[in-house]
Amino acid sequence: MIVRNESKHLARCLASAQPYVDEIVVIDTGSEDNTLEIAARFGAKLDHFAWCDDFSAARNYSLTRVSGEWVLHLDADEELVVADPNFRQQLLTQAEVLAFAVPRNDVNVPENAFLGGFHVRLFRNLPEFRYAGRYHEQLQYGGDRPLVYNHLQGVRILHYGNSNEVELRHKTLNRDIPILEAIHQQEGLSFWLLDCLARNYLRTDQLDKAQTCYEEAFDRLLPHLLSGEKPEEFYWLPTLMHFMALQALDRGDVETARMLNQRGLEWCPNHLPFNYLAGHLLLDLGFPLGAIAYFDHCLHLAKTAQFYSSEPFDPTLLNVDPACGLGLAYLQLNDRKQAIAAFEQALSFDPTCETARRNLETLRQSAASFK
Repeated sequence: MIVRNESKHLARCLASAQPYVDEIVVIDTGSEDNTLEIAARFGAKLDHFAWCDDFSAARNYSLTRVSGEWVLHLDADEELVVADPNFRQQLLTQAEVLAFAVPRNDVNVPENAFLGGFHVRLFRNLPEFRYAGRYHEQLQYGGDRPLVYNHLQGVRILHYGNSNEVELRHKTLNRDIPILEAIHQQEGLSFWLLDCLARNYLRTDQLDKAQTCYEEAFDRLLPHLLSGEKPEEFYWLPTLMHFMALQALDRGDVETARMLNQRGLEWCPNHLPFNYLAGHLLLDLGFPLGAIAYFDHCLHLAKTAQFYSSEPFDPTLLNVDPACGLGLAYLQLNDRKQAIAAFEQALSFDPTCETARRNLETLRQSAASFK
């Protein structure tokens, strides 16, 4: 762990992990509260690192202090939730696996609010594993051995850091935005970090600055949109492009939304948000047959588990949303039987779906009056 002024959260985190780990390494980057005393109570190996606005530098220093065969990375505002106390057996029985991903959820967000995305938090203590990136540091592997990872079963992580709006705003304004702005000025930001900066601006009501970030992202992306050449820097790009397409729709700029979504589908054909948005766009343009193809494809991707899962998305795109889309498309085609079947399917996925309930009620009332 790397910590700074984490007295509010640290005891909960360490208490959750202590029964399952052989050592606790806490690297302090300048605490002025009783963070160190709390860590000492849990028998942590304590050390200090001079903060330099570089999370990976601090994280890599922490790795030099670890003596165990495996490393579990936690943040102070997280809690390890263990459903299977024997989860460590997976480390012994999967000799080819170098790293495990662990589900991570915000405490104030329902557990199944998003699907996809993963957090590699448990990995072998090898010199080939090191962190990169001054902000939102990412674990990198530089070894010759194939990188095999798996999903750890019976364990998840709860994140408390976003649960207090006042604390979150303070951290965003006083730490996150200044670091990202400095990186932006000194070396430029990846698409992912540019979106991070934009979302931080949105969170702190700096709407013009957020829009400037998205304009920069679009300008950098435009040559690729025109040529069709997929950018080498692809992580988070599907999520960013989908968000910018929705922004364009909100502005009434259907052409830009279609261009972003079309290229997104070419570069990432199994991305559920792109497929659903393609159906939605065609439906709005009055092409229900084309829309049906995309909505059906969403359901097929979900059924076969072939969808792009490297980035998080709304799980309703797996079932209820495309089923409702089918119902609306069949309504445009005046195919009442198929529309009813589609809306009933949507309700089988989510009995509270208002779109399906409202349209079914209308269809049944009109059928009764026709009789």
